[in-house]
Amino acid sequence: IKHQGFGVEALSTLFLLFGISSIVVGTVFMTLGKLKLGRIVYYIPTHVLVGCISGIGVFLMQMGLEVTMDAVFTMEYVRIHWFQLLLVFVLEIGLRVLDLVFRTADGKPKYPLLSPIYFCLITPIFYFALRIFSVDIQDAKDGGYFFPSLEGTTDNSSSIFEEHLFDMWKVINFQAFSWAVLWDAIPTMISLTMFSLIHVPINIPAYSLSSNTEVDMNVELVAHGYSNLLSGFFGG
Repeated sequence: IKHQGFGVEALSTLFLLFGISSIVVGTVFMTLGKLKLGRIVYYIPTHVLVGCISGIGVFLMQMGLEVTMDAVFTMEYVRIHWFQLLLVFVLEIGLRVLDLVFRTADGKPKYPLLSPIYFCLITPIFYFALRIFSVDIQDAKDGGYFFPSLEGTTDNSSSIFEEHLFDMWKVINFQAFSWAVLWDAIPTMISLTMFSLIHVPINIPAYSLSSNTEVDMNVELVAHGYSNLLSGFFGG
C-alpha cells in the first residue's frame, strides 16, 4: 500500500509475492531433504513448538470467529450473534466426541480419515438441512450463513473480477511488480520459511502415528519442496 496504493498494480505485486514466497519455502525444504538434513527439524526446542502452536490456535480461533460473524471480534457482537457462534462450537464439540468414541483400546484413532470426512460432510448436510426445513437460500444469505457476493459488495465498473474469480490471472503483470516491496518483504519471507519449517516436526510424526506408517523426514521435506515449488510457479 505504501509503495503502490490500492490499485491493480499493488494486487499484482501481492500475487507475485505469494508465488515467490512459496518458491523460497520449497527451495529450502528441498535443499534440506536432498542434503539428508531432515533430522535438523528435531532440534527445534519443544517450548518453541508449543508456543508456536498455541499462537496459531489463538489466531485461527479469532479469525474463524471474525469470518463467521463477518465483523471484527468484539464481545458486543458475540452477544448479538451468539447463535451463529453456537453452531460453530456444536460442530467442533461433535467432532471431538466422535474422536473420543472411535478409538482403539490403546487410545489410538480407529479411523484416521474421520476429521476430513467430517468436515467434508458439513456442506452437503447444511444444504440438506435447508431443504428439509424449507429455508430459502436468500434467507440463509440474509442470516449471514453465506459469504457476501462480489457483485453485492463492489462496484462492477471498478471491480477487478468482472465476471469470474479466475479473472485474477489477468491481474498479474510482471512489468508492474515493485522491487521495493520485494525488498521490504524479505524479513516476512524468512519468517514464513522458518514458520513452515516448524510445522514439519509436528505434522509428519502426527500423521505417521495416526496412519501407522513409517516416514523418512528427508523424503517428506523433498515432497514438501516439490509441492511448494509447483504451487509457486503455477500460482497455487
